[in-house]
Order: sequence, then structure tokens, then C-alpha cells
Amino acid sequence: MIIKRSELMRVGVLALEDCTPLTMIGPMEILRKAGQFCQSMNGLQKPFFDVQIVSSGPKMINTANGYPIFCHANIHDVDKLDLIIIPGLDGDVEKQLQINYSFVPWIKDMYNKGSQVASICTGAFLLAETGLMNGKNTTTHWIAVDLFRQRYPDVDLLPEKIIVDNGNIYSCGGATSYQNLMIYLVEKFCGIEVAHYTAKMLLIDINKNSQSFYSIFSTQKSHTDELILKIQNFIEQNYEVDLSLDLLSEYFAISKRTLIRRFKKATSNTPHEYIQRVRVEAAKKKLETSNLTVSQIINKVGYEDPLAFRKIFKKFTGSSPLDYRNKFSFT
Repeated sequence: MIIKRSELMRVGVLALEDCTPLTMIGPMEILRKAGQFCQSMNGLQKPFFDVQIVSSGPKMINTANGYPIFCHANIHDVDKLDLIIIPGLDGDVEKQLQINYSFVPWIKDMYNKGSQVASICTGAFLLAETGLMNGKNTTTHWIAVDLFRQRYPDVDLLPEKIIVDNGNIYSCGGATSYQNLMIYLVEKFCGIEVAHYTAKMLLIDINKNSQSFYSIFSTQKSHTDELILKIQNFIEQNYEVDLSLDLLSEYFAISKRTLIRRFKKATSNTPHEYIQRVRVEAAKKKLETSNLTVSQIINKVGYEDPLAFRKIFKKFTGSSPLDYRNKFSFT
């Protein structure tokens, strides 16, 4: 991936009163280092990520362990961010929501202006308060699952997931999973080489990241066709089985002709093309993070003909599976 100067990202980490400081400072440090690596690897004039801690009140806030945090800016002084990161709440979540509620309308306003948003751990509660997650998937810390479902019945909670990507809204599970989310976002914005180098340098285990297969499809989910979104998610979750047009048509009660037309209109791919791309992405991740043989991986991503898969893989990546593994393997 070639990064252009105009693409440098402005990131705001929210300074929540009495938050878990690890989920505020940790993401900031990972992005700071990744931004430096991206600068060096792409010949940029400045680090790729410009990260600030943003408060809703005073410039000094207290975290859950009593450690004060100095903030770079106030939300009233920030009119543009590319990415907002919401750290985890600590202790009594509902009490913390009341204390930090002033962020809620600002987050919603910034999202409507084009900012992407990522929540960490129980930060998903503050994000859900905006209403932006209604009808979408998210995850949070396992201990807060029941309370989350009670408060936000219109949000589809996936507690077993480490990372959930809705295209421009992200969430991750328990506190330290922020490491996986940050590496996921580094790969999405800076490319796989920067992400892997950052993970290696900071000793972050990316093998836990079960949701990292589909970052390249995020822009194809910005449409409003809910049925096609469901079909996309179904394909991504079942790529290893025989996904024929007949099966999708029958399962989702839609004619093949209408399915092709609506899918192409929403994603710019036919269903068949999308299935191929999902399988290639799944194979790429297995090549990067597992010790399975190429033949085993081909079988696990739904192909029986190795030659056919190798042709498709080269079509989308420009290299053979073995060459790709030699270049990008994390194992």
C-alpha cells in the first residue's frame, strides 16, 4: 500500500472520567508507533497517525486508578477527526455513562461529519448511547453482556467476537483486546506490512483476531440494502461450504436474477465474485498466521480444485499462495 500525504489520519482518543487508563494510553501508543513505522516505510514527511487525547471538560482528567491524564484538546475545539476511539468504562458502567454523557451528542455529530468510531471493551455502552449502533453488530466485555442487552435491545451483540467491523464503526471485547483492534485498524489504513511489523515489534499476537478477514470489504458495506448486507455477512461466515447462487437464492427467498442485480448494485461485485474475494481473504489470513499447508488451506476455504484456486488467488493478489506466505507470514 502506498500512503499519500493527504491521507494522514487525525485520531482522537476520548478522555473519559474514571475510565480504564490502559484502554486510553495503550491505543495511543500503538498508533503512535505504527504511524512512525508507516512514515519510515512509505517515505512520509510525518507519522501517519496524528493522535490526540480529547476531553469534554478540563484538560486534566482522573482515571479509574487515580492517575491524572493531561488532554491535548477539548471536544468544543475539535471540528474534524478521521477516527474517534472510545476507551473502556470502569466499575459501575451506568454511573460512568452519566458522568461522561456529554460525549454522546458530540460523537454522533462527528460521525455524521465523516468520522469513524471505535469502541474498546465497555466503551461500547457509550457508543450505543448515540443510537448509531441500532441495527448493527457490536461486542463488549463478556462480564457486561447481560446489562448491554438490557439497555440496548436494538443492537445485535456478538460477545464471542474479539473484533466487530461495521465498515466505519468498530468494537472490540475485553480491555486488552484493544491491541488486536489497533493492529486491525493499522492494517486497514496502512496496509499489511506496516501492521505486521508493528505487531512484531510490540509483541502483539494477531492470531486472536478472528474478525480480521474482511477489512477490504468495509467500503462495500456502506450501502443501505439490508438484505444484501445479510447475504454478505452470510457469505463471510460460511465461505468454506458450497455457496452456490441457487443456495443463496433459496435461503434468502429472492430470485437469482434479482439477487444478482441488487448485489451488483450494492457492492459492485456479483455474488460469485464476492464469494471468491472472501475466500481469497480467508486464505491470505491463514497463510499469514497458520502453519497449515497450502493444500490444507485451499480445502478449508471451500475449494476442491487446487489449480482453480491458485488462478483465482493470483488474480486478486498478484502472487501465488506460497509466494504470499513467504512475504507475509507471521509464524
